Order: sequence, then C-alpha cells, then structure tokens
Amino acid sequence: MNFLEQDSSVIAPLYAKSALDFVKGEGVYLYDAKGKAYLDFASGISVNALGHRHPALLNALKEQSEKFFHISNLFPNEPQIKLAEKMLSLMKFGETDGATTNNYFSGKAFFCNSGTEANEAAIKFARKYFAQKGENRTEIISFLNGFHGRTYGALSATGQPKLQAGFGKMLSDFSHIEWNNADALKKSVGEKTAAIILEPIVAEGGILTPSKEFINAINELAAKFGFLVIADEIQAGMGRCGAFSAAELYGINADITTWAKAIGGGLPLGAVLMKNKIAEILKPGDHGTTFGGNPLACTLGLAVAEEISKPDFLKSVQARSEQLKNGLAELAKKYSWIGEVRGEGLLLGVPVEKPVADLINACREKGLLVLRAGADVLRLLPPLIISEEDVSNALEKLDEACGVLQ
Repeated sequence: MNFLEQDSSVIAPLYAKSALDFVKGEGVYLYDAKGKAYLDFASGISVNALGHRHPALLNALKEQSEKFFHISNLFPNEPQIKLAEKMLSLMKFGETDGATTNNYFSGKAFFCNSGTEANEAAIKFARKYFAQKGENRTEIISFLNGFHGRTYGALSATGQPKLQAGFGKMLSDFSHIEWNNADALKKSVGEKTAAIILEPIVAEGGILTPSKEFINAINELAAKFGFLVIADEIQAGMGRCGAFSAAELYGINADITTWAKAIGGGLPLGAVLMKNKIAEILKPGDHGTTFGGNPLACTLGLAVAEEISKPDFLKSVQARSEQLKNGLAELAKKYSWIGEVRGEGLLLGVPVEKPVADLINACREKGLLVLRAGADVLRLLPPLIISEEDVSNALEKLDEACGVLQ
C-alpha cells in the first residue's frame, strides 16, 4: 500500500493529492521511495525558500532544540525578538518626504502560526485602530481572484466565491472589486473604509501583477481618506519576488504587512508587521495565540531572514528570474498554446491552453514539480537558492513535458 492509499484511509479528503511517496529532500530536489529525483519548482507552495535541509536551518534547529521548544507568550521570547528586529529592519514602510524609510523602530511585529491567521489579525487590528480613534470604520475592500486564507475573516476577504460556497454567510462589511481597476477602486472607497487588503502579486488567482496606475490610486486614496493598506506578503514576500517585500517592489505604502510560508523555514509561522500608530492602540487581550511565534519556528525564521539579506542573494534571485523568464518566453515561441510570462522574481507563471493538470502530470513524469494558479496558469516556485544549471535543467524538463502534450 503506497502513501496515497494509506492517506485516504485516515486523512480527510481536503486536498487533491498525487501518488508520489516522497521520503527525502536535499537542496532543490525531492526523492521518492524508489530513489527518483524531482526538481522541486513547487517549494512546498513557496515555503521552502532555502530548499531542503539547508545547513543554516539545520544548525538553527539544533541550537534552539537544545534550549526549549515552547514557553508561551506570557514570557518574552528571544527568538521572536530577534526575528522581529530583523524583519522590521528589512521592511520599508512607505515613503517620507520622497525618501523610503527603513527603520525597524517605526513598527512592531505580531507572530502567529499561518498566513490565514496573519490576515485575521490584520483585519482585526485595522478595525480596532479606527474604533480606538472613535471612528466608525469597518469596511474592508479586497480584490477579485485574490486569496487571503480559509478562516472566516480571511475567507470573507478572499475574492473567490467558489471558495466561500457552502459555508453560509461571510462576515459583513467586505467587498471585492476587479483587480487593476483604479476607477472601480475610486468609486468603492470612502469615509467608512477601514482598510484595503491586497496581494501585491495575486498568486493563487493566476499570477497577476499590479499596474502603476492601480498602485498610484491605492496610495493616493489612502492618503486622501486615511484608511489603512494591508499588503499580503504571504506568498510573494521574503525574497520571493526579488525584493524583501513585494510592497517595496511595487511602491505600495503599506501600513500593515502579513507574512507566512517562507518565514518559518518549513515550520508553521505567520507574522504581522504594523506601523507604530497601529501597535500603540493594542492592549493585552485584544488578540492572541498559544503557539504563535514558537521559538523553534522563529529561530528558523531568523536563519531564513539572515540568508536572504546576505549581499548578492536577491541579485541571484533576480538573475535566475530573468533566466527563467527568457526560457519560458522561448517555450512560448515553440508551443503556440503557451502564453506570456507573468509574475516577478521566482513567483512566475504562464497561461496555457492545454489542460494545466495534464501539463503538471507530464512534468512530474519528467522529474519536475510544478503547480497551477487559477484555472489555466502553470506556476513555477523554485527555491530561491536555485542555480543557473538547475534552471536550465528545469526548462529542459518542461520542454519535454510540453512535447508530450503537443
């Protein structure tokens, strides 16, 4: 009996799983029970930024495991403090007098366990901020095709009705408008708007990037009406887009950013980075979590942050991104059913006219793990440590897989 058969007998059927029995990961490869190697261009859905069994992560895990696994958030947690300091030092909170600021004292962090929890917290903090100011603002605006999580607040912000179906009424005061539609956005915001929440790069919804007009509209409207901007960095952040944050890359003046996936180095971890004006209105009991900011996860998170902030790391991500974009563009010339490359950094996709599931399966047969985004987009999420040779190898495997479907 393989893993999938065992899985189906004891695990709830909430995922469409493939019959691959992975037993080991090393670098940018996963290995199945038969020893076959798979070039991992899925990265655990953008989690394994440093690939598998990275020395920095192994060393960090060993060091913290010899101290303690958990102490609760009723006590200061040194790994949390160090990770917060590091992330805030890397985060650019908007612009001041035309110059981008980069000072970790300008904000604070809250740690949780996942991306959906980070977005739940951000939504609560935004509403609490205005309530404490005596302003009746509860409206949250998000965008069609966006994805912010599966708990009720995060799901209410998710602009995909198919994901909400069957779960009853969503939370009130949420609305969704068309992505990149600056005119619709201008008509939707007002004095009751508490926040706009957006993925700077719409990932699950099809690898959609924002237009300059759209970003300018968000920044200008936020300045005019005083609402908060929440940037969901969960998939695109932590170096994935070629910058520490996607908000930084596109010039989004975010008041709150939410993080997960890559920041835990493979362990469950989520985070909210917020400006001081928001942190100042929070008090004990307003929000909380038992396991959030777990010392082991935060220790790994610090190791990830230290690695991606090393000189030339992000330059390498950008170089591999250009190589991959160029290779995908060449494949689009060869195969008429492949569309134009989307995305930034190593969060890339191409729309395909062939069934995307068939292409994913063909890639697996060739030893390449890839994902879908939306209905018809092939998504590529290699580890950020990917080499030039690995990218070339992946493009060859993808070419072979496309040939099978031709």
